[in-house]
Amino acid sequence: MKMSFRQTLHYYWLKFKGLQDSPQKLAWGMALGVFIGMTPTVPFHTVTILFLAPLLRVSPVTALMGMWVMNPLTVAPIYLAAYKVGKLVVFRQTPLTIPATLDLHALLGLLWRGGLALQVGGLIIAWPPAFLAYFLTLWAAKRLQRAKSAEPGRTDRVSPLSPKHPASPGSET
Repeated sequence: MKMSFRQTLHYYWLKFKGLQDSPQKLAWGMALGVFIGMTPTVPFHTVTILFLAPLLRVSPVTALMGMWVMNPLTVAPIYLAAYKVGKLVVFRQTPLTIPATLDLHALLGLLWRGGLALQVGGLIIAWPPAFLAYFLTLWAAKRLQRAKSAEPGRTDRVSPLSPKHPASPGSET
């Protein structure tokens, strides 16, 4: 069964709501996923996230969710932006042109320069969306946490340090 875009968003929202980590871990995981998702290393996104998330002690689930910022609809615009930014930063004055003679050395040189521009640009354009993803996810996770603690009938919403915490049986007050 194929899900519509709206159903897919709803599915991931429900997954997000069920996560038990702290809002900070969830937000850092999302930021990591978006950062890696914006880099032009598509074949290695999942492996990189599964390696880095435990090392950085962030939520691997939100990191994997954030990785999907790079998808079939966004891959071309992200790659184009990464290439343009990287070309501007790395090769300011030298244009990348197809060589007049296509021998192996010239072709590999062109691929190297184009790939370098793509990677450098990808690392640069990944920062703003990752930064934004961190704060949006932190806001959403804190809001969900407050909503969960305010639900009627929840016994875990009163902190043991709270003055309204009921006295335990057998304790004197």
